[in-house]
Amino acid sequence: MILLISYDLLGHERPSAYEAVKEVIEGSANSWKKPLYSQWFVETTDTVETWSERLKEVMDKGDKLLVIKVQAPYQGWLPKEIWPWLKERV
Repeated sequence: MILLISYDLLGHERPSAYEAVKEVIEGSANSWKKPLYSQWFVETTDTVETWSERLKEVMDKGDKLLVIKVQAPYQGWLPKEIWPWLKERV
């Protein structure tokens, strides 16, 4: 299953806040791609609820988070290397 994780770390100009999220994602996903600054596609067998709870541990109360399952059809303008990876998995 592919999930899309999108977040906004409010008031975090410090790189360590984003690094904490990155470490959770890279350490928990089977495979991943990062098409945009605060957005990741992750290949996983874990639920959206599990991912939300996992990420909540390194986020502050005012931060925003969206975790959704990616299903076809989909469309967008992302870096070219994202599309073959996504097509193989969805």
